[in-house]
Amino acid sequence: MAVLAVLLSLLVAGVLGNEFSILRSPGSVVFRNGNWPIPGERIPDVAALSMGFSVKEDLSWPGLAVGNLFHRPRATIMVMVKGVDTLALPPASVISYPLENRVYMVGKANSVFEDLSVTLRQLRNRLFQENSVLSSLPLNSLSRNNEVDLLFLSELQVLHDISSLLSRHKHLAKDHSPDLYSLELAGLDEIGKHYGEDSEQFRDASRILVDALQKFADDMYNLYGGNAVVELVTVKSFDTSLMRKTRTILEAKEEKSTTPYNLAYKYNFEYSVVFNMVLWIMIALALAVIITSYNIWNMDPGYDSIIYRMTNQKIRMD
Repeated sequence: MAVLAVLLSLLVAGVLGNEFSILRSPGSVVFRNGNWPIPGERIPDVAALSMGFSVKEDLSWPGLAVGNLFHRPRATIMVMVKGVDTLALPPASVISYPLENRVYMVGKANSVFEDLSVTLRQLRNRLFQENSVLSSLPLNSLSRNNEVDLLFLSELQVLHDISSLLSRHKHLAKDHSPDLYSLELAGLDEIGKHYGEDSEQFRDASRILVDALQKFADDMYNLYGGNAVVELVTVKSFDTSLMRKTRTILEAKEEKSTTPYNLAYKYNFEYSVVFNMVLWIMIALALAVIITSYNIWNMDPGYDSIIYRMTNQKIRMD
């Protein structure tokens, strides 16, 4: 199973006040409308199941329905926006769910995206080039001379550059390997801390971000021919005290016995596969030994064995 992971951030943190939204999805992936909260650590499982992969633990979340098993999306794009509970997205085209606990995503970037600006100096220089987003965005109360505003605008520039790179390398969107994109945007949070969440700058930045996310979702959705899922996670704040605890989701959970009968531990989802492999290999080996032993026992050395036959001819010739 080949998976191309293009992850521009590592998200491991507790989440307080948040929302999980579906901006775009193909007809083969069905998300139901409803106020069903989803644990943040199960978001990778939602992405995996929507793309047709299996997960270690069953997901009982009713928001994701069974879609077309023979036509799965070729990409999942998840954008996390820090510093706001929710964004004013058009309700007609967006499905949103409450998000609980923590978010965990991990992966590596494809070499194509190594050309993206990552340092503050690179981002600043990229913004003041001729084909940057500054020429098309209505800045309103935001300033080109403020470092906090430039950080926010540089994140929008990265969104634009990702879709532009993919449009120039369309083979990445047309191969047979599913793609996963995960991005974290913290510029809006910095604007809220610098100006205040009731400021005009924060409101203008929120409106600009919504428009940029909608355009980014449309571009990515169209690049994959309408066969991609675009997700949005809005996070008010992170609980850093949960940073170490997030490691436990990759470890086996110990089941404490609640009965005095010393029962065995519960089998995981791989048990039936391993059991069948061992069982049938043992049966095949046992049959091979029995058939070989039977043939050797009933073998006539004068007719069945090539060793005796060749030796007998050599004796007669002598």
